[in-house]
Amino acid sequence: MIQKFSVGFCTFSYGGNGGIASEHPDIREWMTPLIVKLSQDERISHIHMWNISDTPITMSRNKAVLDARERGCDVLVMVDSDMKPDSMLGQDPDAKPFFEQAFDFLVKHYPKGPCVIGAPYCGPPPAECVYVFRWQAMQSNHPNPDFQLEMYDRHTAAKMSGVQECAALPTGLIMYDMRAFELTEPKTDADKPWYYYEWSNKYASQKASTEDVTQTRDLSLVGIQKLGYNPVHCAWSSWASHWKPKAVPKPQFIDAKHISQKMKESFTANVDSEVKIVQLAASPDLLRQLDKPPAFDPMGMDLPEADAEALRDMIKRHNNIFGAMPYVCEVGSWAGRSAIIMSEAGARPVMCIDTWEGSKNDKGCQAYDGSRGAPLEVFKRNTAKYDIGYAQAESPKAAEMWPDKKFDIVYIDAEHDYKSVMADIKAWKPKAKHWIAGHDYHSFPDVQRAVKDSGLVPTVIGNVWIASV
Repeated sequence: MIQKFSVGFCTFSYGGNGGIASEHPDIREWMTPLIVKLSQDERISHIHMWNISDTPITMSRNKAVLDARERGCDVLVMVDSDMKPDSMLGQDPDAKPFFEQAFDFLVKHYPKGPCVIGAPYCGPPPAECVYVFRWQAMQSNHPNPDFQLEMYDRHTAAKMSGVQECAALPTGLIMYDMRAFELTEPKTDADKPWYYYEWSNKYASQKASTEDVTQTRDLSLVGIQKLGYNPVHCAWSSWASHWKPKAVPKPQFIDAKHISQKMKESFTANVDSEVKIVQLAASPDLLRQLDKPPAFDPMGMDLPEADAEALRDMIKRHNNIFGAMPYVCEVGSWAGRSAIIMSEAGARPVMCIDTWEGSKNDKGCQAYDGSRGAPLEVFKRNTAKYDIGYAQAESPKAAEMWPDKKFDIVYIDAEHDYKSVMADIKAWKPKAKHWIAGHDYHSFPDVQRAVKDSGLVPTVIGNVWIASV
């Protein structure tokens, strides 16, 4: 006897603060032929379709689960408004349709117990990170909990295939066995719901985890305890693209033969050698029309290239050792130059702490006359295109806003007198999980003395010091 399943599709075409529904047409172009096909699948008894266009998304997703229960659904498929499902079909010979692969897996798995299968996809540029997670331990044979979620790197993710267990997933395109929600069912008003945000500070001004990661992470951990297995899976052969603001597809990687081919193509392109590329400066009005970001405004401060390279090496070193992009806190940011360098090198995100009132030790920032806007406004313009947050606060008091070991790296470049540097190191060192670092080691004797008197054993590159915690 064939088991029948009632399948629900919930879309989240949010737009206009709930006043209007809006979604990319790729969603309906995918769903329309799929629904016709599923109406002929003898394993499916009913098909339910509904839309929730409201905020916050945590509420909408929790409501989707309750709606699915009310409709008697056995299976719930969530589809976000910015997805392009099955984007690699016809391009990747190993690509498989998401619904077919996930549903076949769910049906086969059903007698064993509930499972969840999500489609992998990437985040927006400039760092199209993979929104699928695994557990990563910091060291071997360590008695204390030293593990954390980390994203799959792009190179590894591009080679994955089939349906495989994972630690957490995005929910832009995901299929649930409805029984899975019983595992993390809130029992009292004090319990967390299925979907909720986690915040990096008490003001809830910076996300630490989004609602999809918390839900699937909790489900993975509780599932292992209650079911004896991990119910959370990724359908690696069913990549979706993500409109953010372009359709971000499956990661692509290149090797030496690809580089050689690109060079060959450039030489054989038959380009007229008399044609030259000339850079023309556009007028401010034209720049505004093109929404082009303005040139970086240093507000009197400079950063030598040797120090910039030291910051890049610090971020790359973390990536090489831990296989993950570091969460960096910079204490003393001013115009945001060093924060941008770390962000471009792979830090995600960078949290900047500053009063934006200038430093009593640096003549450069004191010379800024405010003619191009308040320092904080200039900073925000400089960093607008990057994954950089900020808190206008005074160090070291600002350190109280975050729990210990919140950041992978803390980088100190605020006041440079001995008393201030000592206070900053004392306040911020507990907030660093791996490294504490700073600037102006050779420029200010008080910085060097404070670092040494704090018991740190730094490595110094250029004017940048870094020490393990």
